[in-house]
Amino acid sequence: MKKETKKAEVEKIKEEVKEKRETFRETLKAEREARKTKVEEMRETFKEKRDDFKEKIETIKDEKKKQLTEKIDDRMLTVNKNQTARMTNALGKLTEHINKLEERVAQAKEKGIDVSTVETLIASAKTAISTALAAVETQAAKDYAFTITDEENLGQSVKASYDVLSQDLKNTQELLVKAKEAVVSAFKAAGALEKIIPTPTVVTP
Repeated sequence: MKKETKKAEVEKIKEEVKEKRETFRETLKAEREARKTKVEEMRETFKEKRDDFKEKIETIKDEKKKQLTEKIDDRMLTVNKNQTARMTNALGKLTEHINKLEERVAQAKEKGIDVSTVETLIASAKTAISTALAAVETQAAKDYAFTITDEENLGQSVKASYDVLSQDLKNTQELLVKAKEAVVSAFKAAGALEKIIPTPTVVTP
């Protein structure tokens, strides 16, 4: 193969990697824009529930019970905010790993190595990341204000909201774990191609 031809092929592969990265970034951006309306509708619904909560909590006569309810409510909001922020950060790192993997796989492709299997796994990892990001973004918009009817049933309302929060976070976390597993699978397959691809330190969700 002529040197000029080889150089042209290498440049073509590099351009393909660049385009794939840009396409993935634009896809995530487009999906986020498409979800905006849904997320805003969710926020509006939760705002009404939050306003109702603020009104009802003022009717609680037992001051200690009132303060405890407000404290638990604040804690739940903080937990959801912190957990979804952590998940978003983890998915951002997984995206970086995939971007770097594509560059390294391109090195193998330049040498004429068949990387089709790895490319398929990379595509699957991107889909898993996209799915998890959608779930995390939706989760971040949720509010778990208690439904207050009377002081007697307040404890039950608090527990019900807490249980829903716990299950929602668990479901979202599972999607993050699946995204991580998909990324790890892609790296393992790439590692079998050639020793040019080191084993990554993937963020633990």
